[in-house]
Amino acid sequence: MESSLRRHLLPLICLLNPVCGLSDEVFLKNGDRLTGTVKTTTDGKLVLETAYSGEIGIKIADIQRVTTDKPVSVTLDDETQMTGILSSPDGAEMRIAADVDQEPQTVSMPHITAITIPEVPGLKIKGQSNLGLDMNRGNTDQDTYHVDAESIFRWPDDRVTLGGSGDLEKSNGDKTKQQATLGGKYDRFLSKKWYLYSGLGFEHDKFADLTLRTTLSAGSGYQIYETDRTNLSIEAGPAYIWEDYDTSKDDDYAAAHWGLRFDHYLVEAWKLQAFHKHTLDWNVEEASAYLFKSATGLRIPIFDSLQATVQVNFDRNNNPAAGAKKDDYEYLLTGGYTW
Repeated sequence: MESSLRRHLLPLICLLNPVCGLSDEVFLKNGDRLTGTVKTTTDGKLVLETAYSGEIGIKIADIQRVTTDKPVSVTLDDETQMTGILSSPDGAEMRIAADVDQEPQTVSMPHITAITIPEVPGLKIKGQSNLGLDMNRGNTDQDTYHVDAESIFRWPDDRVTLGGSGDLEKSNGDKTKQQATLGGKYDRFLSKKWYLYSGLGFEHDKFADLTLRTTLSAGSGYQIYETDRTNLSIEAGPAYIWEDYDTSKDDDYAAAHWGLRFDHYLVEAWKLQAFHKHTLDWNVEEASAYLFKSATGLRIPIFDSLQATVQVNFDRNNNPAAGAKKDDYEYLLTGGYTW
């Protein structure tokens, strides 16, 4: 209990004390203590950058323990690798913890073969834009246009997702479909898996009598997988929805929000990717009223960053405006660019 309390109080003390935690420390077996910044290990020596002598090499065999104020990567003699802050709360054994909510593991200098500074990941951007066009001339003149785009900006602890879509259909010069969506979401990661999110979305559907639907949401999410091949996340929280109709009565209500997002490269070398995402907003004031939106499909590589997408969108508004249908299906074949 005492050691746990000391471990949790130490960061607070360091925040209040400007002298605490400003440098790494190397304690030698002869009792000397050196301060500076741990850089790496090479040729059996620990390289320490100091303000008084620049970079100096210290034989690992002469070191009793090391403490750092930033995460380092540690390799043991059994090839085990760990990343975290090295500490020595009792002044004897060394400990390393990868995260604040993880129990520190004990390590000892004789078993350490390398200490390096981990590479800090920067901003990663990925996304795609797609365009679909269908034109018919003859007994019926019909034009169908579709466009969608999405970009995901990923930092080590933050993620921003921006996206939108538009659909326009004309038959013999008259509009028969006019839909548009625009939205953004911000995720703040508390750990590698858990995150908090906030989102804002807009939707327009002329032929469902919907001038504008605005959805504001916030809550928590869990990143089940996040790899180059597979991504899967779920999230839930409260939301508030405003609906502005052309002829029907406007409405606004609180809702319970649920979301799932998944993508997976079926053949990673070919970049053949399956994907599915859906959201559910349930009106907490009227149990029979809910909004469900989904997109499921397959992204097929064509050449370099060019792709074709086969996609099915299914939306259900269980309490639509007067004269509007509950279900809406959309079948898409588009071409686009991915980054």
